[in-house]
Order: sequence, then structure tokens, then C-alpha cells
Amino acid sequence: MNKLITTTLALVALSSMHTAYAQVPVNIIYPINGGTYPVGGGLATGGAEYINASFSVTCQGGSHTATWGFNGTPVGSGSFYDQVIVQQTHKLPAGTNTFFVRSSCGSDIVKFRVDH
Repeated sequence: MNKLITTTLALVALSSMHTAYAQVPVNIIYPINGGTYPVGGGLATGGAEYINASFSVTCQGGSHTATWGFNGTPVGSGSFYDQVIVQQTHKLPAGTNTFFVRSSCGSDIVKFRVDH
């Protein structure tokens, strides 16, 4: 009986794992939604900071495009086949900012704060 309960629990756990690891087409890795930057403070820079941004896009079926930017203004775009991972540094003003990614198979946006 104990073996049956253990097996049943294991099957239930395995069947629910696919939802925990669902893949989305566009994944903004950094900055983190709701985060404040620079992390750990730092010296005041007169109202602006260089912020790192990183994202991945995974689309099935061949050639795709992506556009990314800050505060509604595109700063980059490109074509890719199935998957692309991008990192960029951009100088942003103090206050609330947004980072967006739009691709031919999905989009994502995060809001964060620059604290200098």
C-alpha cells in the first residue's frame, strides 16, 4: 500500500512539472520587473545610470524579427532564426523606466526604477 501511495504521488508531481517550466516566446532576463538600479547603490551620477538589459526570444519555424528599446523608443532590432539572446547597456534617466521587446512571435515589457 505504501508503495502504491508513493508511486501515485510521484506521478502527480511529474504530471504537474510541465506547467512549472512553461516556455514563453519572449523572456526579459534583466532588468527585473519592479527592480531598482543600480543594485547596491553607488555614487550619484547626476540623474542617469548605465543599465544592462538582457533578453531571449525563441520562435519556432524559421526566420523572425525582434525590436527592443526603453521608454517606448526602439534602440535595436534584428533578424534571427529560431532563437536569439541579446545583451545591451543603455544610459537611462533617474525615475521610472520601461524596457520592452517585441518579436514576430510575442512580446514582453518590464517596469523598473533608476535611483540616481
